Amino acid sequence: MKARSALDRFTRWCLARAARRWPAELRDEMHAEWLAELAALEADQATAKQRLGFAFSLLTAPPVRDASGAPRGWGESLAPGAPAVGLLVAALITLAVSDYAGNLASWLLDLAGAVPASFGADWLVALVAAVITLAWCLPAGRWLGRRWPLSRTGRFGDAGPAALAPVGFAPMVLLGALPDGDLPHLLGVLVGLLVWATGTAAVSVAAVRAAGRGRVALLMLLGVPAVSALAAAASAVPFALSSRDGQATMLASLTGTEPPPEFGEIVNGLTSRGFYYQGPWALALACFAAFTLAYGFGALRPRRATAPAPTTVAAPNAATRRGPFPLAVVVAGAGALAVAVIGWAYTLAVLTPGMLDVSQSAPMPGGDGELYMWTAELRATTILLATLGMLVATAERRFGPAGTLLVGAGLTLANAVLNRMNVSGPGGLRLALLVGVVPVIAGWVVAGRAPHGRQPDAALRRVTVGALVAVSVVPLITLQGTPGVNHPFLPVGLTVTTIGLAVAGMLLGIVPALALSRRPVPVWAAILLVVVPVALTVGAGLIPPPPSEDDTGVGAYAAFAALPLTVGCLALLRRHRARRPYRTAAVWTGLALAALPGTVLIIAGGGLLLNFVPNLVFAIDGGGYSFDGLSFVPGAATLMLPLAALAAARLDGSRGRAPSPDPDPLPAPESAQRSAPR
Repeated sequence: MKARSALDRFTRWCLARAARRWPAELRDEMHAEWLAELAALEADQATAKQRLGFAFSLLTAPPVRDASGAPRGWGESLAPGAPAVGLLVAALITLAVSDYAGNLASWLLDLAGAVPASFGADWLVALVAAVITLAWCLPAGRWLGRRWPLSRTGRFGDAGPAALAPVGFAPMVLLGALPDGDLPHLLGVLVGLLVWATGTAAVSVAAVRAAGRGRVALLMLLGVPAVSALAAAASAVPFALSSRDGQATMLASLTGTEPPPEFGEIVNGLTSRGFYYQGPWALALACFAAFTLAYGFGALRPRRATAPAPTTVAAPNAATRRGPFPLAVVVAGAGALAVAVIGWAYTLAVLTPGMLDVSQSAPMPGGDGELYMWTAELRATTILLATLGMLVATAERRFGPAGTLLVGAGLTLANAVLNRMNVSGPGGLRLALLVGVVPVIAGWVVAGRAPHGRQPDAALRRVTVGALVAVSVVPLITLQGTPGVNHPFLPVGLTVTTIGLAVAGMLLGIVPALALSRRPVPVWAAILLVVVPVALTVGAGLIPPPPSEDDTGVGAYAAFAALPLTVGCLALLRRHRARRPYRTAAVWTGLALAALPGTVLIIAGGGLLLNFVPNLVFAIDGGGYSFDGLSFVPGAATLMLPLAALAAARLDGSRGRAPSPDPDPLPAPESAQRSAPR
């Protein structure tokens, strides 16, 4: 017998360790099943790397268990509609609500003339903002806990959702602090969040397990403020230690009084050092804790299942058979990926440096900040389009999402480095293209091949998410512009790149939707669906604006086609209820028409409510956010991604969730058919 190599022995060790994570009744059976699958891989002449990847995926499954006590796979835990994803998205939205509540509180107090001139103004604004945020956190947390609760099995039992919710909430809060904070402030936020997450989880577990409403109320009313205040105080420690007078700095940061004189000194002849008031942050942390508590108590009473809606039986097509997806889907994804990488390199090396010449020669009645906003938004849009194109092109591949993340992260890193290097000219363009191709090739290799016998459901969901986000968000790039008096001085490539990206985003949504449609689409209808929005976008973008100082032209109106097209693509991909065909067409036509003004909500949400997202994007980009105007694409993408994931999870109609209050009994060994966590 051939001696096993060290890598083979390590592979089998991974399988043995992975089996120990399963319930005792199933360990031996699952270990034997995995060894048989490993032997099948060896018989198929799979490489040692592929065999190790199979074993490692089992060993590194997330520490989340289902009702039977078996560990979930990453694909199951982070799939569209999974409770963990819902909690992360809810945390992101709550962070946006908290940020917007501060502005709303300032406006309301100013309108009422109730803002004092003393240092107590910050506390008054924070208190009103906390009331507004709390009005969102309590019902939203309870609603999410009843519909998408985390598992109630494991160490904490019924208190599991309440204990894990702060852990999922904390990274989103830290993410929101990244754009504006220096290192001492970020370290303070990290320390404060560690204290807050640990303390809130302890209070939540104690409250869920407590007997009697009075004791529960006492724990929450005393524990939440105490933990939040302690976290805010801990967050000020690293910031205070970085100053010359730590005691005075910490006192001023926590009470809102005048900062020490050192923070008024000019540094490097440019500006003074930033001062952070951490005391009012305790009120925001208390609101976040209220959300997690409402989530935990809502999970104790999950919503009952609803009967699935009747659906029609669609004709066999690419979405329901086991064969590969139509070539048009892969071509659409790969084409969008190529256009995005070329557009990114051109924007980075040609358009961005060229804005300096434009600002020196054009009248620029509103300043040149809008030009740099335009190019920064173009760079962000190209990276988004490349990521979505990769997701669609590799939808059937085993590790397609991993390859997609690699492309997005690689282009983001390359953009941050090259933008800070100020690459320009033909040499800079060649360098950007070369660097941009590297993560694409690496992502394509990591994606691997499509596994044999794979059900197309997961691939269809990935295509749906990529298509819906692309068609609803990428066309919003046409909202960027400059007054007509500046257009004669703009490079032609700026307008062409903007229009090209908008068209590529539309095609990335329309082409896969037509190829995977549940019902046959007449040729004339398919041509109209492709040609009409593309022609309108190109025409509106090429019409020169009038030479005025405030009119940017009609090109921005092309963005209003985004949401109606999204509704149309979803109508093609979704399985519809059993009703007469003309009624289905009438319902979705009405939805598409209603989506036309609904685009305003996407624009407002992306540009105003989620304005901290472009702050983070442009901070990583290296250009900052000292631009004129608003950024729409990053925030709109953040808003549409969970909605697209939810739509993808319900392509076959709404099927109400039925989380069980108690853990289900363990399945019999002969009925356990679980394979490797994905």
